[in-house]
Amino acid sequence: MTDATWTPRLESADLTRIARIRREAQSRTGSVFGSTPELHQWSVSQPDAFWSLVWDEFDVVGVKGSVACSPSTLPDAVFFPEARINLAENLLAPWADSDDSAVVWVGEGDGSLVIREEVSGIELRRRVGSFAQGLRDHGVEPGDRIGLVLPVGPDALVCTLGALAVGAVISSVSPEFGAPSILDRLGQLEPTVLVAAPSYRWGGREFDRTANLAEVVRALPSLAWLVVTDDAPTDVIVSAAPDGCVVGALAPELSRESEPTFKRMPFDHPAFVLFSSGTTGKPKCLIHRGGGVLLKHLIELGLHADVGPGDRMLFYTTTSWMMWNWEISCLALGATLVLHDGAPTYPSATAVFDSGRLTRATHVGLGARLLDHMRAEGSDLRCYSEGQPLRQVLVTGSPLSIPTAEWLAGELGPSVMINPISGGTDLVGVFVGGDPTRPFHAGEMTGPMLGTHVDVYADAGVRAADGEPGELVCLQPFPTVPVGIWGDDTGERLRATYFDTWPGVWVHGDRAVRSEHGGVAILGRSDATLNVGGVRIGTAEIYAALADHPAVVDSLAFGQEWDGDTRIVLLVVPASGVQLDDETQASIRATIRAACSPRHMPAIIVAVEDLPRTQTGKLSEVAVREAVHGRPVKGVGALANPDSLAAIVARVPGSVSAP
Repeated sequence: MTDATWTPRLESADLTRIARIRREAQSRTGSVFGSTPELHQWSVSQPDAFWSLVWDEFDVVGVKGSVACSPSTLPDAVFFPEARINLAENLLAPWADSDDSAVVWVGEGDGSLVIREEVSGIELRRRVGSFAQGLRDHGVEPGDRIGLVLPVGPDALVCTLGALAVGAVISSVSPEFGAPSILDRLGQLEPTVLVAAPSYRWGGREFDRTANLAEVVRALPSLAWLVVTDDAPTDVIVSAAPDGCVVGALAPELSRESEPTFKRMPFDHPAFVLFSSGTTGKPKCLIHRGGGVLLKHLIELGLHADVGPGDRMLFYTTTSWMMWNWEISCLALGATLVLHDGAPTYPSATAVFDSGRLTRATHVGLGARLLDHMRAEGSDLRCYSEGQPLRQVLVTGSPLSIPTAEWLAGELGPSVMINPISGGTDLVGVFVGGDPTRPFHAGEMTGPMLGTHVDVYADAGVRAADGEPGELVCLQPFPTVPVGIWGDDTGERLRATYFDTWPGVWVHGDRAVRSEHGGVAILGRSDATLNVGGVRIGTAEIYAALADHPAVVDSLAFGQEWDGDTRIVLLVVPASGVQLDDETQASIRATIRAACSPRHMPAIIVAVEDLPRTQTGKLSEVAVREAVHGRPVKGVGALANPDSLAAIVARVPGSVSAP
């Protein structure tokens, strides 16, 4: 951790919404909250008063009720038990009668990025109302599941909001997923409606997914209505539909002149089912309550990211990643949603920032690994802040390394806040992140989100000391605790996943450390933690050490069972023209030893051409570990590049051939 990499200007910090809500809390309580940490302490000690304030501050549309938070113990979470609310109604409320652009859609052109469409608030509401009416016409009722296999764009947004408007439950999968991976997810939900794209564009190429879609449809006997984004469904898709399933095109379903009507439901009524990555088995279907999603996202976007009316929010994502569900909530704050459809590095490594400049985005979000790639490429980002409205860059997906954070700060300058955030699909939101009123220190996140009692626990189940690695935990209920896991009627699987370690405590599965600044650094996933000679080692510590090594483009560390113990194997993607000779390996080891410890030293270093990642860019150490030991790799379909595993097995000495 370093000295402050970004410090807010006092006058601008005082104008942020997080400062305004602090003043309102002081007015209501008569207490003095001189800083966000003091406000945070009040938010978790007086949750009923805090969440009631959030509802009022953001003018939530619906019936509030007299109780904002009732005492409960995790995994129970009782918020607004008397409320009646609709998530889509709140996302669209600021756009009634608005001719301003609610959505700007950027896509790949011929060697460049282009604005494909701008959708006004009035037009967005009309399309949502039209699709919602179509759902009602086809008999969709609250609680029915709607599946999407669509790229990022207005169609995916409209179908999501239309389903939410009628009280249906929505689940999204990206069209690049193979049929088995799509069915591992949507097949568990038995959807009655599927909206799908038979093709998508990526990296300057068009991909035909007709056969893949037909395979999916053929395996979903629950479908009553199949909608495709082509002008007309092909015979291949029509013939795959189950008996009695109506098949049609999306465009006519969006052509009605229909103002949306909204079915207000209880606060805990399911809105989204999100899927775990699937790299350790069949994906868990996590059920998320609509009211909780709204209130939690208002905190994260409206306070910690300071998104508000007139802003433009772009977060690079796919429809499979929870950041899709997260970014669309900016609409509830009156901010324009910028949708980037396509590869994150087309036509260049800076494509996401190019999209932000093209649309004059105030907030740009992307994965940490993409920023690492830009730094390695020597990208010049200065033009994206000079004379531009950009004021915040949000980063997630994996820890933001110190070298990359410092490089980013140097490129963008002091007017652009760097805001690393960390949370997950499990809570469709954020546990720790930035604060526009406090300094940002490279290598850590500023602190926990308001209203979430997050901390770091040592292995013995007690609070870790500052600087002592431990487990990231949440100690009390928050609004996006999952309602449950689909098919887990007793709640046993939910409890086993998050609460078995310490009853009543959410154990997130991230190794973390608290800094002297009160910030939190994520060290990596607990299931990727190495255990060498009885000592636990976080893989992220090794990656951070190598983040600035000139010979290393990318790296992955895993534990290989060896001679009755475990040895660390380090896979390295060398920089162009670099040979992984004895001198280079010695340099890598010296770097790790200096930054970490002798115990972090790899037993062997192996050069590879590619490392396995999930569709959202996360390294999959578990997949490598299982493959090298000859064990079945669960959830191969969740990997973006599964072929990389065979090459790694072939190169790592002592690998066991799969049975």
